[in-house]
Amino acid sequence: MERRKNRILMVISYPDTRLKKELECFKKNGYNVSLIIWERSWPFPINNDVEVKRFKLNVPVGNIKTLFYFPFWWGFLLFWLFKMNWDVLHSVNFDTFFFSIIVAKLKGKLVVYDIFDFYGDMMDGFLRPFISNLDNFIMKFADVIIIADDSRVTQINNNLENDIITVNNTPEESLFKIKNKITDDIREFKIFLGGKINEERGTDLIISAIKDMNDVQLIIKGFCSEDKYKNKLLSMIYNMKNVDMDLNGVPYNEITKNMLKADLTIALYDPSIPNNKYASPNKLFESMASGIPIIVNDDTPMANIVKEENCGLIVPFENNNALKQAILSIKNNQALQKKLGNNGRNAYKKKYNWTIMEKRLMGIYDQFAELKT
Repeated sequence: MERRKNRILMVISYPDTRLKKELECFKKNGYNVSLIIWERSWPFPINNDVEVKRFKLNVPVGNIKTLFYFPFWWGFLLFWLFKMNWDVLHSVNFDTFFFSIIVAKLKGKLVVYDIFDFYGDMMDGFLRPFISNLDNFIMKFADVIIIADDSRVTQINNNLENDIITVNNTPEESLFKIKNKITDDIREFKIFLGGKINEERGTDLIISAIKDMNDVQLIIKGFCSEDKYKNKLLSMIYNMKNVDMDLNGVPYNEITKNMLKADLTIALYDPSIPNNKYASPNKLFESMASGIPIIVNDDTPMANIVKEENCGLIVPFENNNALKQAILSIKNNQALQKKLGNNGRNAYKKKYNWTIMEKRLMGIYDQFAELKT
């Protein structure tokens, strides 16, 4: 009797590189995959052989005004959850999981809860304990929970009895195989920042730190949805010749190309924001894959990895002098720069590459329900 693999339906409320990697992993391993997505702020490129239901109301990610549009998204989501045929529901974050778990239980289907961000710790006031408690309660009904960093076990609920699998935000090896870098002493020292740009990630602090470093070039390629902060950054770099900044969003291949050409990257996350204490950003693993050092701030899981692998330097958040000294320490010591970069690259190959994460991900689905006949 011929058997087939489960049909996977993935749902997410914004375009995300991590989800794209997971989706392509399923496809590569022979699964039939479909997607429901709120395609806001930027498009989500995907192959034509994937069935995609796109909610195209364009409201910026992270904007408070978005909350008023969620009922429309949830209506769209519920309609297609009931209408589409699937065996396993792969739901990303609380804003899709709440309805996903209800529909999955009504249909008698399996559901995976993939937590990119814990929404409770992103809220203020009374919403924070309300969302946190509700999320902690309903996640108990998931068949498997996926987290992006081991530290998130403590963040969500360390008393959960669910199977919890860590799939780190690591990039694919194929994007980092070729590295053409000029190593002469005349070339400017390049610092690259890529991806999401917002105030809590301290881009203004980095600009201030390199302001008087004429032989340092700062390249920023990302997306900023905070208009006030975007204008602040544009004002800061107005007369700065050593900053090249694009905040309108760029394709991911542009991120990887710039990372490969850089000498250093920096990842700052304001630790006073609860969710940032568990942040596991792409740029940490991108720096490791690229073989370049990284500067991160303390009180984050990133700092733990950087310390363990000795692949960068750690500074206090909002300490401008410490950040300057860390940049200069790497810039002025090529032996240190090479050592930190090589340590990160070796750690990526042995512990953090996407092939390892794919095996963890497929381990979930390959042992799930009996294959359908």
